[in-house]
Amino acid sequence: MNETIAGLSQGGDRSSILEHQERRLQEQLSKIRHKIMVMSGKGGVGKSSVAVNLAIGLSLQDFMVGLLDVDLHGPNVPKMLGLRRGRLQRRPDGRIGAIVYSPNLKFLSIEPLLPQEDAAVIWRGPLKISAIRQFIADIDWGKLDYLIIDAPPGTGDEPLTVAKTIPDAYALLVTTPQEVSLIDVRKSYNFCRKVKMRILGLVENMSGFICPHCGKEVDLFKRGGGERLAEELGIKFLGRIPVDPRVVAAGDAGKPMIAAYPESKTAEAYEELVRNVVAATEELYRDIEEGRYMRVAIPVEGPNVAETLDKTDLFAVYDVEKGQVKVKDVVKKPADTSLDLWLKEQVITHLLIPQVPEETRNQLQRIGIRLIEGVPSKIKADMALQDYLAGILK
Repeated sequence: MNETIAGLSQGGDRSSILEHQERRLQEQLSKIRHKIMVMSGKGGVGKSSVAVNLAIGLSLQDFMVGLLDVDLHGPNVPKMLGLRRGRLQRRPDGRIGAIVYSPNLKFLSIEPLLPQEDAAVIWRGPLKISAIRQFIADIDWGKLDYLIIDAPPGTGDEPLTVAKTIPDAYALLVTTPQEVSLIDVRKSYNFCRKVKMRILGLVENMSGFICPHCGKEVDLFKRGGGERLAEELGIKFLGRIPVDPRVVAAGDAGKPMIAAYPESKTAEAYEELVRNVVAATEELYRDIEEGRYMRVAIPVEGPNVAETLDKTDLFAVYDVEKGQVKVKDVVKKPADTSLDLWLKEQVITHLLIPQVPEETRNQLQRIGIRLIEGVPSKIKADMALQDYLAGILK
């Protein structure tokens, strides 16, 4: 892994690396039930603290958890876990496993792979994209219930790479009650809508201050702004985490708050967050399995349904929640991308089409896409979707 990172930084053959990784990527991701990217619109809101304590809290509930730090320029996860120079585990079969924190939690960050702890990572977009893909494809994470991904603040290369590489990942947005943070977290919300990433919910961090002398809460940085924003945006509010002066000392000592001070109000808040995240992820998972959430693709020629898949590279794509169309878009499939891979990248769950060649049908069914054939061609795509939602098309 170190040699590969070095090769990337010196300008390795990116196309061949990506081609080699694609099979392993799909293999690895198929073993992970839930993937959650922790995001924030700006720095300094405690996003990494939320990601680390969430991962540990889930592991304490007997879930198998992976924690991936994709902040390549300022990785904090190793310090917060007390394992800045942790070592990758080489398996008997020659593959490399992530760094073990506890029996139920393993993690990976770029920091243990650097020659010195304070070495600067000076990479442009393509190198960062390749490194993040390697973190998922070339590291044996094993079977996980949750993969928590700590992304850098903003909507740059790293979160975009995660969104494209792990199309079924959920976003967990972190904000503080301050107005400037609430403004910036809207950008993360719009980013998720743009890249078609489902939002798990929003966490209000630094929500109140725990006095170290009397133990009472003081609204030092305001309170309730995150909850109001979640209601306004129509997303789940997953909890509020108060500020405790011991958070800084615990983080610097490599002892996350939820484990170091389990009786504290902050640890209790994190435990509630863990419960809410478990409930929210299972709900989103069931929505897809039971058809309450669908992302439907229909090949189109203009506004009408195309006769066959090889007649067009344009698709009308609809997000449908509980029978209601929430988002509609028209997307062009790149000519150099196979249909099954493109549909998977777009997180398509259903494909409506007049007819599908047998070979294509088998490919799409293998990746879990539900086919609705027999759609009349030349009718409007919107009408075809409404017929399907009404039960006319089976």
